[in-house]
Amino acid sequence: MELWSISFAYRLGLGFHALNNEGADGSNLMQPRRIDVGQMTYDGISGEIIRRHILENFLDLCRNQNPQIPMLPLSEGLHPDRGPIGIRAAARNDSANPVTLDANNLFTSVRAAIQKCAVLDVGGFLAAWKDAQGKANAGDYVAESNYINRHCAQIGSVDPVKRESCFDVAWLISENPQDLTVTQHSAFRDTASMNSRYAQSMRSNTYGGIIRADLHRIGTDDYWYLQNNQQRLAITGPEQKKRQAALIEAIINFIASPTGAKTAGWAPHVFLTEGAILLTSARTAPFASPIKVDLKDKDAPVQPDPTYTKTMEDLENKTDTWVWKFKDTKDLLAAVAAIKSKL
Repeated sequence: MELWSISFAYRLGLGFHALNNEGADGSNLMQPRRIDVGQMTYDGISGEIIRRHILENFLDLCRNQNPQIPMLPLSEGLHPDRGPIGIRAAARNDSANPVTLDANNLFTSVRAAIQKCAVLDVGGFLAAWKDAQGKANAGDYVAESNYINRHCAQIGSVDPVKRESCFDVAWLISENPQDLTVTQHSAFRDTASMNSRYAQSMRSNTYGGIIRADLHRIGTDDYWYLQNNQQRLAITGPEQKKRQAALIEAIINFIASPTGAKTAGWAPHVFLTEGAILLTSARTAPFASPIKVDLKDKDAPVQPDPTYTKTMEDLENKTDTWVWKFKDTKDLLAAVAAIKSKL
């Protein structure tokens, strides 16, 4: 088996953006993430925000394939509980009768969910069966009860299962310390009394980030060894390549056009796009970080590392490792076809 893996090291220059809104300072003013390094505070954009938008790009690409890459309905909507509900839907399958999920069919149902849904496959899930509390509806999800009753197996005596995602995303961190407030932006209401409820801090900085995807894990069943005579790969080889190509393109689309938690009048001004992509068929893809951390420097513990693309380029051997550098969005998008041709 070829151990396909890909890494992206990149710098983005973002002006006047609000890519995340993950905290408050005790008022209604939403603040972006901040990262304390030593005695200094830097701007951060969390990996979860980036993951969310990579998956949005991914499901768009799945939907537009001909034939479409399969997805379950709640995954196509990026529903937060798509994992546990997707497994139950896979267990119910096309049966007209209720099906109970138990130890006898749990892992075959997880495998079926991977086959039926590329988003569960690539994005991973945590299926916590007993997190909902209540009396008559204990263990159920009230908001989705109608869908669950029609399409999902009942919950029996099964333990939680988890599938790890096939890709991980590092935080974007700014190269320079950021003052707490650069400017503010408000939306939705034109009355002074209501504006404060929707005030949002905006930021301008250059950020460095890392994304890595273990492409060889796509379409695989984490629990194949608990079943009789099952292979690790749960889908066909051609289907696996389609999902691999869609994930690569989804990541590139995010870097080319980053978006975040706010999508109504909050588009960032992108003034820098650069980096390097490393694809390997031999191992988990290595990378060089576009930032370096020196905790001995109390005034500037985080600095850009101008050598990072050269370091990645030096890893190329054109046998099982290839590198594409990009200095703008045009270079980045041009790499899509070249990368797909290697798979």
